[in-house]
Amino acid sequence: MALQINPNVSRLRCSLSDRELPGPLFSLPVGLCRCCPAPGRPVVVEYDPEKVRAELRGTPLAERKVVGMWRYAPLLPVLGVPEDYAADVGGTPTVRHDRLSRELGVDVFLKNEGTGPSGSFKDRGLAVGVALGRACGAKRFCLPTQGSAGVAACLFSARLGMPGCLVWMPDGFQGSIYHRACEFFGGEVRFAGPNIAAAGRAMREQLRDELSSGEYVDISTFFEPGRLEGKKTMGLEIAEQFAGRPLPDLIVYPTGGGTGLVGIWKAFAELSDLVLLDPAHTRLPRMVAVQSANCAPVVEAFHSGLEQVMPVTSRGTVADGLDVPAAIMGHGILRVLRASHGTAVAVSEEAIESAFAQYGEAGVPAGYESAATLAGLLALRESGEVTDGARVLLLNTGSQLIPLSKA
Repeated sequence: MALQINPNVSRLRCSLSDRELPGPLFSLPVGLCRCCPAPGRPVVVEYDPEKVRAELRGTPLAERKVVGMWRYAPLLPVLGVPEDYAADVGGTPTVRHDRLSRELGVDVFLKNEGTGPSGSFKDRGLAVGVALGRACGAKRFCLPTQGSAGVAACLFSARLGMPGCLVWMPDGFQGSIYHRACEFFGGEVRFAGPNIAAAGRAMREQLRDELSSGEYVDISTFFEPGRLEGKKTMGLEIAEQFAGRPLPDLIVYPTGGGTGLVGIWKAFAELSDLVLLDPAHTRLPRMVAVQSANCAPVVEAFHSGLEQVMPVTSRGTVADGLDVPAAIMGHGILRVLRASHGTAVAVSEEAIESAFAQYGEAGVPAGYESAATLAGLLALRESGEVTDGARVLLLNTGSQLIPLSKA
């Protein structure tokens, strides 16, 4: 296996200040920037459009035979992954759901991300993040998690034959399906604190030396650039799947850390720069962030007109992936919502539970986080913000199996 950095990469930049990171690029694993106050802000990968265009002229996306998300290799930061590493990641269908469309009076499209090897959309980001970190010399990965991200990190660490990922979970997750799944894929699980933020603080304190040397890589949401690059492949797929017809009017995304929301918009921006979006259908979707009313820092910041997302105290939610009281890429999430003329909406726990049941009745395999997008759409329909006949894409980020196993 010969992992290598994509020569199409032109620079790394701070997502907040836009300052370019000094070279040499990727000589060590890339973490948060050093131009902002500690702990820093997320770093973003940029590509040389001329190099990407030249590569795509040689083999257009539509003609690429690669199975899985590395069919988008010209726009991914790391190359050389073996077929058995991620051929089963990505390529998820986007389908119109006739029954929900009739019931809601809008065209409802669903993108089902629950078919990945670990069962959620986390596979995309962690597949790229782990491969990129390994290409930069990482010996082991670690992260705090309340669920699916930890499972995916352990799975892809195992696929590269690396030591088991070190996973910190909040107290109370002992014996959970997430705990068992991480250990199944070779992870080493530890517990600390009442929530993911406290678990993360404990992890970074205990692993301070290993993290500072670059031997271990903190692969938390946005703490390295690979996860964003992996998540953006959802946007690349959406653009392909709607080729020849208008893109959705809205994309409704369940927002915890917000990697996928920022990533989808990054994909659209890159395709626009490359002039690869159909000129007849270039109106980009409005991006909508949905959160639980019990933990809604993005919603509060957006409607308060803030430029940064301020931490909140979570009251807990059935949707584990939405229980994120602080967003290190909050500035990026808010920029996407405003650039796309989108919005943010908070939904009650009761609304999430009701939407979960509604999905089940409609035969849609979706978890609580995904159900929050349906609840968000229902709220936007009720308020009149989404009008009759709108084309709405709901991101189903994982299957129903985990929430049902906890019931």
